[in-house]
Amino acid sequence: MDNIVEWLQNWTMSQIDGDWEHELGVSIRMLDNPGWLLSADISNYFDFVLNTNPMKGKTDNDWIDCYIIAKQSSAYLYINGDLKKLNHLLHIFRAIIQELEEMREEKGILTANRIKEIMDSISKSLKNTNTTATA
Repeated sequence: MDNIVEWLQNWTMSQIDGDWEHELGVSIRMLDNPGWLLSADISNYFDFVLNTNPMKGKTDNDWIDCYIIAKQSSAYLYINGDLKKLNHLLHIFRAIIQELEEMREEKGILTANRIKEIMDSISKSLKNTNTTATA
């Protein structure tokens, strides 16, 4: 499934359990610096995540950041970036969720290093797609 919005809709519907949607759920909003923030309740993956620190990127006009806050039995994922990065945020979110699904099967832990690898891979992939599309 290539359509990132369809994927997000389907994943969100799969999370609905009577409680999840009344908490944070998934939210996309603008930041005042300016930029985008995607936040998601990933508590269903709590056993497979650790707290991570923000990973600052590049410059004031070209940046992307991602971190997880996990405490007690709750986990929240925050991905933010400059105004040109909304597509990146959505693809990074999908890749992290797919990674967490694999972790659930393999009983692994999603680390900050792995998140950085995912972010770099998505950025490279989207850059190549954009280059091919404009050629």
